[in-house]
Amino acid sequence: MLNYQQQDSWEFVPSSLQSPIAIETERTERKVVEKEPLTFMTDYVFESVLNKGNNLQFNGRGKMQLNGRNFKFQQLHFHIPAEHILNGKTFPMEWHFVHQNAIGQTVVVAFFVEIGNDNSLLRPFYEEKKTKENQQQKFEYRLPMSDLLKGKTQNAYNYLGSLTTPPLSRGVEWWVFQQPLFISESQFSALKNNFSGNAREKQKIAGRKVVFYKDAF
Repeated sequence: MLNYQQQDSWEFVPSSLQSPIAIETERTERKVVEKEPLTFMTDYVFESVLNKGNNLQFNGRGKMQLNGRNFKFQQLHFHIPAEHILNGKTFPMEWHFVHQNAIGQTVVVAFFVEIGNDNSLLRPFYEEKKTKENQQQKFEYRLPMSDLLKGKTQNAYNYLGSLTTPPLSRGVEWWVFQQPLFISESQFSALKNNFSGNAREKQKIAGRKVVFYKDAF
């Protein structure tokens, strides 16, 4: 199990372009777009879940297009509390949808989570999973990504960073959505009681440009 209490001892690929970071909207480069940069081409179909000790990794498949580039969905996991900080706020939780394209480029689409009403679309992910560390079990679920984003803007923060777990590989393109997903307190507690304190410490921006994509449609 990855020890979040001793992050200085993690296996590390030397790079100044690390994630997560603190995002300040006023310090971003703003880009107003007429067309959605990100399109979910299919539902995301999940097939299994792996217990990683301090996290759950939901494996599946699906297709996404980002600024004309095609990516395949690989896995979904979470961090409690959220890893990215937005305008000084740390959200209770953050979901990471991990994608890769044919030439090995990695894109992570991140959603903050806020406490509110029950989220029926995400309910299966918050149900108790009776697995032990390193155990994998069947998890069959079809998540309609278009429905998940219904009523939300595509305002998102884009920057170049890294994975947030070892080997902390750089060259990861991040798209952090501004608007959070909402879940109920009971849904949140179902995961928090077993998996929490699994967020990497904030990393230095190190002169990187953060672009705030704001939709105009």
